[in-house]
Amino acid sequence: MDEIVITAVLAVGTAGLQMVMKGLSRTNLPGKSHGLSRDDALFWTDWTVTAILALAGSVVVATSQNKAIPTTQVVWMVVVIVLSCSAFPFFLRVFAYGPDAKLKAWGPRGAGWILVCNFVGILVLLGAVFTGVNVYEFR
Repeated sequence: MDEIVITAVLAVGTAGLQMVMKGLSRTNLPGKSHGLSRDDALFWTDWTVTAILALAGSVVVATSQNKAIPTTQVVWMVVVIVLSCSAFPFFLRVFAYGPDAKLKAWGPRGAGWILVCNFVGILVLLGAVFTGVNVYEFR
């Protein structure tokens, strides 16, 4: 359970810090008091890449310590990596983005796609955390 809390705190903290840094580094958009756009609230790519690197690190550590990783876990890791790096981005391209390459407004306050994307990203990240924890506990 501690892993979930630590992961959530780090993910939200990182996202918050990224928003502050983006806000401070940009000039204001016309008619707005800031330079942020809706796409700046998308963190799923950061979380997915972090998860993939964490999974790779876990596998390297397990291999260096001669720990066996169950085949089903390896298969699920590969499936998650393939889906999150190819199928999900293509899904977003088809359904979430308009012809102007801007995220479509949908859901509560137009943030539906942002919530969907970030939810998928945090699921991938949490999956990587659980996999890593399991890898380190294998004997």
